[in-house]
Amino acid sequence: MIGIFYAGIVAFFIWLSNGLLIAYLKSNSVKISEVQLPGLHQVYQDLCQKFEIKEVPDLYVLQSDGLLNAFATRHSGRDFIVIYSDALDAFGPNSDKIKFLIGHELGHVRQKHIVKQLFLFPALFMPLVGNAYSRARETSCDYHGAFAVDNIDGAIDAMMLFSGGRDYSKDMSSESFSDQHYNERGFFVSWFELISGYPTLSQRVSRLLNLKENKDYQQPTRHPLAYLFALFSTGGRSSGGGNMIITIAIIAILAGLLMPALAKARESANRASARSTHEFQMSELEEKDSNSDY
Repeated sequence: MIGIFYAGIVAFFIWLSNGLLIAYLKSNSVKISEVQLPGLHQVYQDLCQKFEIKEVPDLYVLQSDGLLNAFATRHSGRDFIVIYSDALDAFGPNSDKIKFLIGHELGHVRQKHIVKQLFLFPALFMPLVGNAYSRARETSCDYHGAFAVDNIDGAIDAMMLFSGGRDYSKDMSSESFSDQHYNERGFFVSWFELISGYPTLSQRVSRLLNLKENKDYQQPTRHPLAYLFALFSTGGRSSGGGNMIITIAIIAILAGLLMPALAKARESANRASARSTHEFQMSELEEKDSNSDY
C-alpha cells in the first residue's frame, strides 16, 4: 500500500509537468490548421486518414534552435504531435522526408505507446528490458514512417539527414553508413547499443534498406561481456538511471534472502563448536577423575 501511495504521488507530478509542457506548446508554438501552414495541414490530414486514425491529434510546429526532430505526447486523454521548425525547414512541408517524420510519430499514437508506457512503467526500469522495449518501439515507428511515404528512399534520406546534417547529406552513401552497423563492432559498441533507448542511426538505416530490398534484417552479434556491464550502467531513455538502482535493489534482495540462511549456518556452526568443546572438556575431567581414583 505504501508503494502504491508513492507511485500515485509520482504519477501526479508527472501529470502536472506534462500539463505544463502542453501549456507551453499551446502558448508558444504554431498550431497547424487550414490557415496555419495549410500545405502541411493537408499532408497531415492525408496521413492520419492513411493510418485510419479517427481522433486526429493536434499538430504543432515548435522553434527548436537547430534540432531536427519531432515527438508525440499525450495529456488528459488527448494526443499531440510536435515537429521542430528546423526539421520542417530542412525537409519541406510536402516532402517524403516530412511524411516519414510525421508517420513515425503517428506510429506512436496508432500503437498507443504512450498509454502502454503507463502500464509498463515499473518494468521499463528493469536493466536491459526497458531499453530493449524502447528500441523495439522506435523500430516499429520507423516502419510506420516508411509506410507513410510514397517512396521509401525518402525515409532513408530523412535518416541520413538526421545522421549527417542537411548540408552534406546528399554527398553521403546510405549503403556505406549501413555497413558501419555491421563492421564497427566490439565491446563498447555493443555496450552502447544495450543501454541506449533508441536504435543507432546506422542500424535504423540498415533496417530501412532491408525493407526496401525486401530482405530480413540480421542483427550482428554483440560482445557477451557487454551484457554484464549493461546491467550496471545508466543510459538510454526507458531504464536510464534505473539500471543501477534496480541492480543494487536486486543484489540487496538476494543478500536479504541469504542473510537468514547464513545466520542459521553460523549459529549451527557455533553450536557444533561449543558442543565439541564441551565434550572435549568433559572427557578431560573424566580422565582426571579416573587418574585420581587410581
